[in-house]
Amino acid sequence: MKADSMEFLNLINDYNADCLRSLALSLYEELEELKLRQYANKRIYTEAHIQYSELEKKYNTLLKETEALKEQLAKEIDKNTLKAKSTFGRKTEQFLSLVDAADNKTEEMDDESQIEVDELHGERNSRVINLNDYKKNDSKEPSNPRKGSQKRNRLAASMEKLPKQLIYDFDPKALDQEYGQHNWRIAFWHCHTTLEKLDSPYYVKTVYTPVISSGLEHMLTTVPYANPLIEKSAVSPSIITDILYRKFVLGLPFYRQAVDYQMNGIDLLKQTIINWANRLVPEIMEPVCDYLTECLLKYKYTQNDESYIQVNKDGRGPGHKSYMWIHCSSELLKCHPIIIFCYEATRGTDHLRSFFGEFLGYITCDAYISYQVLEDEKNGLITATGCMMHCRRYFAEAFFVNDVAELSDEQLLEMPETKALMLIRDIYHEENQLKDLNSDDRTVIRNKKVQPKMDQFFEYVHSLKASNDIYSNRMNKAITYAVNQEEHLRRFLTDGNIPIDNGHAERIIRSYSVGRSNWLFADTILGAEVNAMMYSVVETAKANHVNVRCYLQYLFEEMPKHLKQSDKGFLKDMVPWSDAYLRYESQKKEADEKHWHRIFPEPERPRTPRKRDSVIHIPAELQNNDELSVGNPA
Repeated sequence: MKADSMEFLNLINDYNADCLRSLALSLYEELEELKLRQYANKRIYTEAHIQYSELEKKYNTLLKETEALKEQLAKEIDKNTLKAKSTFGRKTEQFLSLVDAADNKTEEMDDESQIEVDELHGERNSRVINLNDYKKNDSKEPSNPRKGSQKRNRLAASMEKLPKQLIYDFDPKALDQEYGQHNWRIAFWHCHTTLEKLDSPYYVKTVYTPVISSGLEHMLTTVPYANPLIEKSAVSPSIITDILYRKFVLGLPFYRQAVDYQMNGIDLLKQTIINWANRLVPEIMEPVCDYLTECLLKYKYTQNDESYIQVNKDGRGPGHKSYMWIHCSSELLKCHPIIIFCYEATRGTDHLRSFFGEFLGYITCDAYISYQVLEDEKNGLITATGCMMHCRRYFAEAFFVNDVAELSDEQLLEMPETKALMLIRDIYHEENQLKDLNSDDRTVIRNKKVQPKMDQFFEYVHSLKASNDIYSNRMNKAITYAVNQEEHLRRFLTDGNIPIDNGHAERIIRSYSVGRSNWLFADTILGAEVNAMMYSVVETAKANHVNVRCYLQYLFEEMPKHLKQSDKGFLKDMVPWSDAYLRYESQKKEADEKHWHRIFPEPERPRTPRKRDSVIHIPAELQNNDELSVGNPA
């Protein structure tokens, strides 16, 4: 570098002033040009840096969006998988059935009513203990050659209680023609039984009341008569019972009933039916529901759940959901079961505060926050207990979204979802054996057999929570649920009257859900309240194993006699377990039997012809044989 400088210095020493000025000007211009280029390069660099920063920011944003979309896609895939399982697969959370459903995702759906009972009560009585046995048996229940006969025997036993029409399929003339006149006898009879149904007859009951003429002036006096339900109306206890039974037990909406009445030649409009229901149900059923609620709150153990209902005209905009709350006595409590439905516009805690008021005891429920808020507000007066079935359901969903078709038995058993479900299965296996014990014995055996299983389950769940392994979103959700709800899930161990899960309430609300799928919505708030009152009465009657139709008619016949009384003591006779109602049902059954006996009188049993009246029968092909003679036998 110095050599170049010296060479340049030697070169310019010989330049005169003009040459030096010219050289300096040239170098200056070149320097300015270089400065401009440097400035342009700086500007380009700055713009490039800005663009790079913007692109990097966009890249990071898109990367986050991609990850979020991937996560959302995984969730949607899980939802679709679970929806397909719900539509086409078995509605069960039992571990072995989950394996089978995961391997065969398009299998036909079983009888969901029976599956629901199985899943909510835990494992079935006949179990496959290990996976090898399951694979060997292809997940099928052990065959029972008597299963079909047991079903037939149950049907036959129920048919014995029904009215009977006796018919002797007997034609003496045909027998005389076949075997010769009176040349036969009845050895014995074969009995063939079928189940028949008569079309329900509708009839009009007309009551004439006399108009009395008295005195010389012939003063006319009318004997008073009033319809006990609605004055000057065609409604009767039997017809309103039939209407409400068909909707709230059979799930037949009012408009379909109106069509059915039209097809039977009865011009009973849908609006007339609705008016009858909206007037009579609050008048007749509300006092009964209030009394049942008082009785329920005297119990120390309840189970609770809620479901939605759409009310079209509730003062809010379209699309708002209302809710139907259910409160029932514990399935393990040795008492008359009571079930109460309550309509509310929201799912907030206000309903629980109002309903439970001065209640003291335990409420079995899911993990919905309102129950725990109520528990905190009551400062120990109310204790919320958890639902092990919900915990199992989270792990069942986490298991089902996995593709286990290609997994070996060893790989399947190593899945954390599998281990959790098998531990829960062991808990239910021990708990289900205690159903018939009293509360004290159940508590003792729970502490000996069920509590160790619960300890094993939560120890395993906490180990999953503490590990650094990566799980699916649904598995993380299941683990979080179990950890957060551990205290509530363990509380059933402390009292034998507390159930392990809330399946009893879910099975009850299932009847409501089936009905809702038929009638879809309530048009008004009054209609929703009518639904709540009717389901309360109907489900309580079903739980007490009485004839629901008979009980409804009993209320519509007896309640109008007492409505004007200030003393509500008569309500104790309006519950389905009361002696008054049980006598009514027994008397009605006897009256029905007499009625059917008049319709189907017992016929005289045919007898074998007297032997001396018999005639030898000769086949037609032998009648021309001269060696044969026809006559009366000696």
